[in-house]
Amino acid sequence: MKLAASDWLPDFLRARLHGRGTVARALDNSAWLFLDQLLRMAGGLLVGVWLVRYLGPAHFGLLSYAQAIVGVVGACASLGLNAVLVRDLVHEPDSADDFLGTAFMIKGMAAAAGWLVCSGLAWLLSPTDLQMHGLVLIMALSLLFQVFDVLDVRFQARGEVYVSAWGRMAGFALASIARIALILLRAPVWAFAMAATGEILLYAIGWLMLGWRRGLRARGWHFQGHYARSLLAQSWPLTLSGLAIYVQASIDQVMLGKMLGTAELGQYAAALRIVSVFTFLPMVLQTVAAPEISRAKRECESLYRRRLFNIYRIMFVLFLAVALPLILLGPAFAVLLFGRVYRGAAVLLPWLVFRLFFTNFGVARSLYIVNEGLFRFSLLTSLVGAVINIVLNLFFIPAWGARGAIAASLVSFAVTIFALDGLHPKMRANLRLMIRSVLLPWQRFAG
Repeated sequence: MKLAASDWLPDFLRARLHGRGTVARALDNSAWLFLDQLLRMAGGLLVGVWLVRYLGPAHFGLLSYAQAIVGVVGACASLGLNAVLVRDLVHEPDSADDFLGTAFMIKGMAAAAGWLVCSGLAWLLSPTDLQMHGLVLIMALSLLFQVFDVLDVRFQARGEVYVSAWGRMAGFALASIARIALILLRAPVWAFAMAATGEILLYAIGWLMLGWRRGLRARGWHFQGHYARSLLAQSWPLTLSGLAIYVQASIDQVMLGKMLGTAELGQYAAALRIVSVFTFLPMVLQTVAAPEISRAKRECESLYRRRLFNIYRIMFVLFLAVALPLILLGPAFAVLLFGRVYRGAAVLLPWLVFRLFFTNFGVARSLYIVNEGLFRFSLLTSLVGAVINIVLNLFFIPAWGARGAIAASLVSFAVTIFALDGLHPKMRANLRLMIRSVLLPWQRFAG
């Protein structure tokens, strides 16, 4: 039975949704996505803090190092198929078995190759560290289980986001209970790598069970070579873009662990965990704002730009509301959460907070990218940002340690999200809106 968010609205609001199925469905899906993210934020903070304290900087840094390696490879192995697959499933639902079967096979082969690449990277980066090798190999198994997210894509195409949300929330809850049990049993670090992989396995089981209940049978899927070629041809820019964005956001952890050791990485990753809690807020705002901004783009250019300016203003105010308390109180809060052994994380936290500024504006800026169809430009800026981040890390980390990694990422984000926009004629107007929202957030849009 579906639980609809609209059922909880007052009668007068429910009446306004009567006969507007698309709006009601969007509201329900947004509510379930928000609930899913809220559960992850709360559970991730509570269980995550306990886990960070239990493992200590060295072991938590080792686990974070393995996660970062698998994450970089996984960003490439995902192949960016999902966005194209959703579109095709919506447009041609009668061909769903062919589409799903083809995507499943492609993802499966990419996941297997990704596991081998992870193994090779672990050996290349740390030839003698057998413990790290084991962690990477365990966590890389998650790439194989992630293949079953084609069912999640199917639910999205059918407008049944609440199904996926239920599955993810159940899997996350079970995985959190497992982590708590491991902490109480004083398990070794490799057990938590298994728990991370087990969480993805639980998602896969949930997708299979929910799909079976809704009549989705994998035995009816077929591989179609011509669709495979079409899917790969359309998705490769998304693959490169996704990889570049992930590298830009996470390569600092790999380089920090390699150059300064896992203890230093553990301090950095602990501080980043606090900051990451707040990254779901701009995503929720984007989900709510996207249809209204797209509608304004079709109806009125002035209204379109006013709504863009307003979302940038909201993102900036949201950054201030989160950043100021974290800068002033965050260091003491970090020590209180993680313990005095994480004093290094407390020092890093006020600097890491500024990543939220670029996260908020990057998420909002994607609305303009989508509505203007500037995907190639977005890919170019992501690639440039990733290269800049890697190069700067090579110089900044030896000189300044973890603070150097933070500086490198902030510079690369500034170039990607702001500086390069000035070089593209269509992006300059949007750049002016972003700058105005920072300098004059109290000012209404005047055209």
